[in-house]
Amino acid sequence: MGSPSQAISEALNTKATPSLSVVIATYNRAPLLKVAIDSVLSQTYQDYELIVADDGSSDDTAALVASYAERGITGAQRIRYFYQENQGKSVALNNAVAQARGEWVAFLDSDDYWLAEKIERQFSAIEHFQGRCGACFTDGQFVNNPHMDTTAFRFYGRHYDEQIGMLSEPSRLFAETPAGVSIVTLLCRTELVSKAGGFDPKLRFTEDYDFIFRLSLVTDFCFVNAPLVIIDRSAAENRHSGASAVWDKIDFRLQCEQRRYEKWMDLADKNHVNLKGILKSQLRKVHSGWANFYLANGQYDLAQEEISKAIKYEVTPGLLVKNLLARLSPRTARTLALRRGFDAQVF
Repeated sequence: MGSPSQAISEALNTKATPSLSVVIATYNRAPLLKVAIDSVLSQTYQDYELIVADDGSSDDTAALVASYAERGITGAQRIRYFYQENQGKSVALNNAVAQARGEWVAFLDSDDYWLAEKIERQFSAIEHFQGRCGACFTDGQFVNNPHMDTTAFRFYGRHYDEQIGMLSEPSRLFAETPAGVSIVTLLCRTELVSKAGGFDPKLRFTEDYDFIFRLSLVTDFCFVNAPLVIIDRSAAENRHSGASAVWDKIDFRLQCEQRRYEKWMDLADKNHVNLKGILKSQLRKVHSGWANFYLANGQYDLAQEEISKAIKYEVTPGLLVKNLLARLSPRTARTLALRRGFDAQVF
């Protein structure tokens, strides 16, 4: 167990096919992973398998997973494990979903955990809407960050009056504000993962935003208005280490956003024309953000190129001012860019 050549573990010996496959992609988080696994095994809904996709961990991840069977932990027979050389979370998720046997699939990160009734309440919501929804999400409680001592819905301005409900225009909502629906709260039909195109290996981060938007193009969404997931939001210095430290780089985040929105523009066909204007506005913000990045670094020619790209997507008064200053007084533009930061919605 744990060798790079090992395929899916045959620890799950039950003959019946589970209705749900739970997928946890992990990398060097053995101590946190135990809490995530335990929260799955504690679910009131019990017709599931648990697939742990190890993306090349060098810690005790394999030994931890094996210990459940060795200790005779109730539910250990539901756990399947596979190891791959480190290729990123998206590849791990795609490989795990390809092995999933359930009609439905749910995702959990190795540093988060579920409340016991999470899955049961989501299936109740799906049943309530009589098969109209192929995806269901819940709220989540943020922890370990004093600046985010709230739920995901509140933090991202999602307000729902009902205990359960359906989104009227999910693709429009996710195009306007990708955040707010966390992948660790999501339950969807397994077949829809491939129909939506799976997870993008070229996106090392925000692959969840990208996937959820594309999923909204192929199915309706319902929700459970309760924080049924505990989501770790530790401070950046603790959270983003090793490979994930790149997320703290402004240019890396802009690259991710640009790739997402350009992809989405290509997907917004004649059946989703209302998305074009939203996505053009988002791309304007991305290129305006690039302009601020280059201004702050004194790369004035590159800044002017990005401003020109932004204007092609959408003309705004602030962008025209930035364009004028970048050409006539680039140092003044740089001062304003530094003052404003890299929020592309302003200056």
